Amino acid sequence: MNEIIGTLNQAFTLAFVVTSMFGLGLGLTVRDLLAPLRNGRLVAAALGISFVLLPALAWLLVRVLPIAPDLGIGLILMSAVAGAPLAIKATQMARGDNAVAASLVVLLVVATVAYLPFALPWLVPGVEVDAMAIALPLFIQILLPLAAGLLVNLRYDKEAESTRVVMGEISNLSLALMLIFNLANVPQVLDLFGSGAIGSALAIILVGLGAGYLLGGSAPEVRRTLALASAQRNYAAAFVIAQGSFAAQPDVFLMVLAASLISMGVVLVAAGEFGRRAGRVAAP
Repeated sequence: MNEIIGTLNQAFTLAFVVTSMFGLGLGLTVRDLLAPLRNGRLVAAALGISFVLLPALAWLLVRVLPIAPDLGIGLILMSAVAGAPLAIKATQMARGDNAVAASLVVLLVVATVAYLPFALPWLVPGVEVDAMAIALPLFIQILLPLAAGLLVNLRYDKEAESTRVVMGEISNLSLALMLIFNLANVPQVLDLFGSGAIGSALAIILVGLGAGYLLGGSAPEVRRTLALASAQRNYAAAFVIAQGSFAAQPDVFLMVLAASLISMGVVLVAAGEFGRRAGRVAAP
């Protein structure tokens, strides 16, 4: 039964990621996607939070708190991966900037692939990371659907609009089912209470959320977008590494799993609150 639930969870997660990225591309142009990246301050903030601040915080927590070594590796791993498609759905909920969200996801995915093979062996001495094993699934699941959506929007703009509505409905349904099937993992997460792992993961997520909001500039919608993109880590990449480089250490995978569930909860709640407040401000 657990294997069936796990397979369904993976299927709906993949459906959510692919339809989210394809649907997003259907509503954007390449110019829309590249424009936010000309903001040097935004790019520096996004890279600094995801690849300096949060990994440094995880490294410090592992050394200060009595966290088991394998759980500590999982904590460092989740802190060092970025560029999650869930940030796009959260941005939509938060009434943020969808073009900025897409740009940040692409930027952070590419940066994650380039960053991990060099940074992770320093953060976790002795580990080896297969860059291609990380890059290939991220390219297929995230960048390729986005590029396909951009191409369809460029060539068939009328059809792109109607298709985007369908992709949005599939994405929403897949997210709901993904969340339901993830409830099966809650007992495993609850077993970690008292280990320091839950509090540490929550601290990293909340620091990412706060730092992104503070460093997001003057535009409220961009601040909300950077906050959510920084808080939501790229667990697809983390799971690839946990199952590959740490297959003999199941607690590494367990830590990443726990962090992913906590992150989804925090980010979606924060997005809902951001959206509610933005709607209140926009109301006449």
